[in-house]
Amino acid sequence: MDYYLLSSGDQALATPIKLFDDPAVIKLFSSPLGWKVLTSFSGPNCPMDVAKQLGIHEQKVYYYIKKFKAANLLKEVGKEQRHGTVARFYQVRDSVFGVRVGPGEGTEIRLSSPGRIRALDPFIKDGRLNARIVVGSPDPHGPFKARASDACCAIDLALFLGSLTDGKSLPNYRLDVELRERDVKGNLIVIGGPTVNMITQRINDSLPILFDLKGEIKIISRLSRREYADDENGIISVTENPFDPTGKVLLLAGKRFPGTRSAVLGFINNTDKVLAGNKFDPSLVSRVVKGYDIDGDGIVDSAELLE
Repeated sequence: MDYYLLSSGDQALATPIKLFDDPAVIKLFSSPLGWKVLTSFSGPNCPMDVAKQLGIHEQKVYYYIKKFKAANLLKEVGKEQRHGTVARFYQVRDSVFGVRVGPGEGTEIRLSSPGRIRALDPFIKDGRLNARIVVGSPDPHGPFKARASDACCAIDLALFLGSLTDGKSLPNYRLDVELRERDVKGNLIVIGGPTVNMITQRINDSLPILFDLKGEIKIISRLSRREYADDENGIISVTENPFDPTGKVLLLAGKRFPGTRSAVLGFINNTDKVLAGNKFDPSLVSRVVKGYDIDGDGIVDSAELLE
């Protein structure tokens, strides 16, 4: 898939465009009737309804559907029972087309996937960050009297989120010890485990994958019934905000710093897979990751989704 960049004022909009090397494909919808049939499937539609809308015989619609499907222009998106038969619904695969006449010239640019931005709703809304980032205080605090060192992970995450937004939502973060009840409303992005981030500690017991704080800290999955004890293990979880039923929480946390870094890297590098849900329950976005030091410099630089 290629992307065609459209500029409009202060905005830069990326629209997916399907490029063809064979101009013969264009002939399939170059006739007035072919074009009407194709555009009738800009949204989900069934041949019976299209025939009625255009005032033509249904077999004529099927004639074009067969050709459009062969050229990979249409996809089946659903079906329903009608009058004792099955009505199939189709929709165009791509809404913008073009013909490639050569390699062309251009400047390489990095564009965020529109699908990824949509998948991160509600944390990203209308091109802006729609959440408060919460990191642990670097001073000793909480029952563990621990110092958080996860701020550098927050920087990596902020750079990633900045590539998907306009970067104008300021200020974007709060320390866990600074939060008041009004500050935990809406959507939260919480970074750090329960020993260094008091928000993580407050929501821990409600998570499908959580931290066992008794004795040696470990991660327990209520979904797979497995335990994870390595320092490089972390959790990525999207849950309802227990402080506000209208908001959600994105949690990126490890039992220690390497685990939190693993969670952040796992989220950045595998966003689509993470948001697809846990393999034991795809309806829940709750994952366990493990980090690795691939280049041997003592810093976690890669992460694998374990469940």
